[in-house]
Amino acid sequence: MARRVSIKDVAQHAGVSWKTVSNVVNERPVVRADTREKVLAAIDELGYVPNHVGRELRGGPTRSIALVVPELQNPYFARLAERMQAAARERGYTVSVEVSLHSPQVERAHVHGRTARPVDAVVISPTALEPADLLERHSGPPVVLLGETLTAAQGVVHVAIDNVGSAGDVVRHLVATGHRRLLFLGADSAARSTGADRLAGFQEASRAAGLPQDPDLLRSATSWTREEGCEEVRRTLEAGIEIDAVVAGNDLMAIGALAALREHGLRVPEDVAVVGWDDVAEAAWTMPALTTIAPDLDALIAAALDAAIDGVERSRTAGAENVIAHRLVQRASTRPVDAESAAV
Repeated sequence: MARRVSIKDVAQHAGVSWKTVSNVVNERPVVRADTREKVLAAIDELGYVPNHVGRELRGGPTRSIALVVPELQNPYFARLAERMQAAARERGYTVSVEVSLHSPQVERAHVHGRTARPVDAVVISPTALEPADLLERHSGPPVVLLGETLTAAQGVVHVAIDNVGSAGDVVRHLVATGHRRLLFLGADSAARSTGADRLAGFQEASRAAGLPQDPDLLRSATSWTREEGCEEVRRTLEAGIEIDAVVAGNDLMAIGALAALREHGLRVPEDVAVVGWDDVAEAAWTMPALTTIAPDLDALIAAALDAAIDGVERSRTAGAENVIAHRLVQRASTRPVDAESAAV
């Protein structure tokens, strides 16, 4: 990377003092509107990263990491945030949890380091970022992407389970238990999103098993919620499309699918099997309990913190892929694989 732009560079470019730049960056209401606009224009033009203010003024790193998640109503992200804070504390770091609410402006601000609160690194589960947002960074904190790949950019590490491989595990389990009409919830056309990778693995394994390649069995999703899972399964059944299994892109959609199947008098797993991803706590308590792909969450958190702290302390360039282990947790929403069916 080129030399990092400093607060003094911005001050000189804007014709103000470094204290004025600090006041603007930290959103203090003591700067005139025209001066503020001048400073913000200089920041954009030079690609200045405000978290350097904290380092310059305090003379060292903040020993804090921002965890940016799209929402906390999804129990997977709530559990991730809780465990990451505990794991970081053991390493002498703090984690601030930032909720993007799927806003591209919020996500871009964090990966470019243009936030009022300085941090040493950003761990983010993005939903609105584009590859250009990372490739066009002039500078900024080390960034760790959770789940979404986007691109291999300077200063960026990707940590995730094998989404393609885990989808294959789901399909093979369902085929081994006699299912052939598999409905996929969460089809995504984005280049390297979680939904796209899971769809690719689903389709690859389905073709290998000789399953029907019916476009009616692929359903897109935008919010990946219980409500959306319920509605998509409801629409499928009301359209008269035959299914004997639902593969949902996450546990919340799978839980919604269970509700829709129950509405239509279908038994799980006797009539329709259901599988999700993430192994949220709720999955073990549904009726019936939900079969799901469980990521090794502790390993994922450790890998994310390793990458973030290495980026801070060793100035490592990134673009690395860290694949975390997963397992298929078989519960009552699918039939167990017995020796006879597994041999088919």
